[in-house]
Amino acid sequence: MASIYQESMRDPNLPLLCSLLWCSLVATGISNSSESTTTNNASPDGTFMAQILSKKGEFTEDTVKVISRESGSYAEFAMTSESGANGRNVLKSEWTPDSKFFVFSTFSSGGHSSWNFRTFAYSVAANKFASVDEKVRPVTDKDFQLLPPHTLQVDTLNPLGIDYPSMNRTIDLVTLFG
Repeated sequence: MASIYQESMRDPNLPLLCSLLWCSLVATGISNSSESTTTNNASPDGTFMAQILSKKGEFTEDTVKVISRESGSYAEFAMTSESGANGRNVLKSEWTPDSKFFVFSTFSSGGHSSWNFRTFAYSVAANKFASVDEKVRPVTDKDFQLLPPHTLQVDTLNPLGIDYPSMNRTIDLVTLFG
């Protein structure tokens, strides 16, 4: 009886078929092994709940959902991708002391642009999300600070480029939604 190796020597397509079969089994395992978790973050006044819905597969990608506890209405910001490697995941999230804004910093699920921690804010009054990176400058540090009542301190890309020290910015979050 011939061994599989000897058979593969007779049929040049067998190694290719085995490779394709292995890849499909691995891909199926990755897509089926995804799990979801939810992290809840209540606003200081208790009127809103920010949920971070994490879909874990090969990489973690998140959706942020802010829900009114009074009406049940919500706003949602998905940062997922079809490939599972081109979305974003939340690194830090926090409500402002006055409960008017929810701020979160993110990282690319596939590790793209590792210097950039895109940061977003949700406004209760405007009922929408805004990108600090698009409205101000690209954010270079995940560890933002929030000061009363709704002021964001964050490090941003130096206008001279990535090779220069980041610039610390102080932003009244209301200005992102004007």
